[in-house]
Amino acid sequence: MLLEPSNKWYWQYDCASRFIVIQLSDGLAMSCHLDKRNMNNLCKGRINFCAEDSSYYYYFLEALKDLDFNVPEKVQIALNAVTSLRFQKVKMPQSWFFDYNDSDVAFSTGDIITLSLKGHNVQFVILEADALVSTCMLLEDTVQLSDIKTLARFDVIRVMNDRVQLRNTVANKLTDDSFSYVQIMA
Repeated sequence: MLLEPSNKWYWQYDCASRFIVIQLSDGLAMSCHLDKRNMNNLCKGRINFCAEDSSYYYYFLEALKDLDFNVPEKVQIALNAVTSLRFQKVKMPQSWFFDYNDSDVAFSTGDIITLSLKGHNVQFVILEADALVSTCMLLEDTVQLSDIKTLARFDVIRVMNDRVQLRNTVANKLTDDSFSYVQIMA
C-alpha cells in the first residue's frame, strides 16, 4: 500500500527504542533506522513532515520504481531516506572499504548505485552528492565491511565518488524549484 503524506505526519525521538519514529496517520507509526548517535541536533521534540519532505518521499519512490522491491519495502526505503536526509549527522567519507572505480559521472539524489566491496557489488541509493563525495544509504540487508564494521539496511555511509558505480539514474533530476509545486494532502 502506497502511503500518501499528510500534514498530520511528524517525527519524534522514541526514548525506549532509541530511534527516531515517524508518526503516520491514524495511529500508524514507523520506526526509522536512524539511532540517536547518528542524529544531528535537529530531532528534538515533534517535527512536522513538510512539503520538502513530501517531495523527497515521492522522488525516492520514483527512483525505486524499477527495482525488485514490493510497495511496502519501497515506502519504507523512501521514508528512511527522507529521515536520513533530514536528521543524519554529517560524517567523514569512509571510502577505503570500497574498490576504486575510475568514473567521471556526476551523481545526484535518488541515483541507484553500487559500491564494490572486494569484487562484490553492493546496492545503495544516493541521498546527497557533490562533485567529490556522495552520501549513500544501503538497500541490502547487511554488509560486512571489515572484521569490526558492519552496515545494516538503511545505514548511511559517505564515500568519494571515485568508488561509485551508477546503476540507475533518476529520470527527473532535482532542481532548486522542484519543491515549489508540492501540496501535502490533509
